[in-house]
Amino acid sequence: MIKEIELQYQKILEYIPNTVTIENSISHIEIKLNRGLVLEIDYSKYPKRPKVTLINQSGKVYKNINNEIISLKNWNKNNTKSVLKVINEIILTIERLQSNVAYIKRELLDGFLELCRVHHPKEFLGILKMEQHIFTEFILPPGAITSRSSSVFFPSRLPINRYYQGTIHSHPSGNLNPSLQDLNGAFKGNTYNFIVGFPYTLKQIKCYDKNGSQLQFKVIN
Repeated sequence: MIKEIELQYQKILEYIPNTVTIENSISHIEIKLNRGLVLEIDYSKYPKRPKVTLINQSGKVYKNINNEIISLKNWNKNNTKSVLKVINEIILTIERLQSNVAYIKRELLDGFLELCRVHHPKEFLGILKMEQHIFTEFILPPGAITSRSSSVFFPSRLPINRYYQGTIHSHPSGNLNPSLQDLNGAFKGNTYNFIVGFPYTLKQIKCYDKNGSQLQFKVIN
């Protein structure tokens, strides 16, 4: 147990030299992040799941991210992850959380683009599911109505899921600008909204916030 904890600490220190021990314990450390945030992680009971706390400049808990980190959610003491991997995953998640960039999986886009081609010249609509601040899946909203010029869905028919945080729909005309109907419909209440234009390629995609202001997005393999 002690040797394993020492090994975990050495790996962390090698890649993150600014790591500081708490009360001289190599199994209880803190790492300074951007914007004054401090990551505190206690793995003294390794191989049990580490305890993670994210603290802001005021010394208060910034955000409970334990349920947003896949390696923590799926932690199993019989099939453990390295503590360094957990830390790197947390750092990436925080960077995405603090940025105003939408991250979306390539395979999600590829699947949606193909469905847009199948349904052309009608619009096609999906609800986006976010995990670790990356859009990884889309679902077809029940009861959605689509035509050549519009698409409408009913939020009340969607299952309650805090991970549904965006929309994606096609514009068969090729116009990538949001319409008034988009702003009053699909965009309403959603932080990220993608529009895909004919001929449905990766070059024909834009992302907007709920007010119609354009946002940056990155495609992740």
